Amino acid sequence: MSLMIPRRTLLLAGATALIGAAAVAGLATVRNNRAAEPLAREQALEFLPSDIVVLAPQTLERSLPLTGTLTPLNEATVKAKVAGELVEVAVREGERVQRGQVLARIDTAELEARAAAKRADVEAARAQRVLAEKNRATQQTLLGKNFISQSAFDSTQSAYEVAVARLRAAEADLAVAQKALGDAVLTAPISGIVSQRLAQPGERVAVDARILAVVDLSRLQLEAAVPASEIGRVKVGQPVAFRVDGFGAREFAGHIERINPSTIAGSRSINVYAVIESPDGMLRGGLFAQGGLTLERVEGALVIPAAALREELGQHFVYVLDGGVVKKKPVTAGAADGAGQVQVLAGLAPGDRVVTRDLGALREGAPARLVETQRRD
Repeated sequence: MSLMIPRRTLLLAGATALIGAAAVAGLATVRNNRAAEPLAREQALEFLPSDIVVLAPQTLERSLPLTGTLTPLNEATVKAKVAGELVEVAVREGERVQRGQVLARIDTAELEARAAAKRADVEAARAQRVLAEKNRATQQTLLGKNFISQSAFDSTQSAYEVAVARLRAAEADLAVAQKALGDAVLTAPISGIVSQRLAQPGERVAVDARILAVVDLSRLQLEAAVPASEIGRVKVGQPVAFRVDGFGAREFAGHIERINPSTIAGSRSINVYAVIESPDGMLRGGLFAQGGLTLERVEGALVIPAAALREELGQHFVYVLDGGVVKKKPVTAGAADGAGQVQVLAGLAPGDRVVTRDLGALREGAPARLVETQRRD
């Protein structure tokens, strides 16, 4: 015997099954969506403050790197002007001296004897001139009375002129001898510091023998080579800033004083000479200096690190964070300066947040956020 189920009961059972299946499917969908939410958050790119630069107008200086060795602008070598025994050297290396200060002395015994002989020659020549002058006066009187001929008087006149010339020669020789006495005392030609002592007391020195070297450290010179392609932008008077070995981060300032008119043999470079004022005398000759020559100063410039600038198909662009996503912005960039900074001429505005590090290719529109580092106690 077959069991008969009413049609209405079957319809209700089918509907109940469909509703249950839909409920299960809905529950699975909700669960899948909830699981996808953390995944979406994990996919957002996170940037540290060190990865981002917020653009703000600033002063940009374009500079040309310069390196070279410092040398004193003024230095002098004290030499012996007369031969003789060196009896005194009053200073040593590192001592400060003033212009005109006595530095050394040469024995003057021979010089004094020579000067005494020249004085005697002057006295003898003076006596001869006096005698010749008297003879000329006498002969002139006799000539006026026609007691002597004109020829006899001319001989007397000639003897007088010879006596006068001999006196002048003797006086000149005496002046030379007296100057030699003065040259036996060696004085500082400039104010500065003794850098070398090249002779010792007791040595017999010849004329032009080197005794001492003096340098003036109040003004120094930096000689540096500039590529010929850049020399057109270098002008006398342009400022120079540089650092010197041994002085850490301290910066010194100077200016271009001279430009060599020709290139260095065998290269395409031209020497420029910067003068640095150092009134405290801290800088020393021979120190290595490294810095830059300021070629241009731009006020209100927007600047980004060179690493932030990308290039694709000949077009420069940068990545910025805007509205929680990464955006790719084309820009027009200027030349980089010596510090690795690039001026943005067009494409960005103050306040833009630019990705500064090369993190590879970033997807346009990718979600991104800035993560603030937390301080740890």
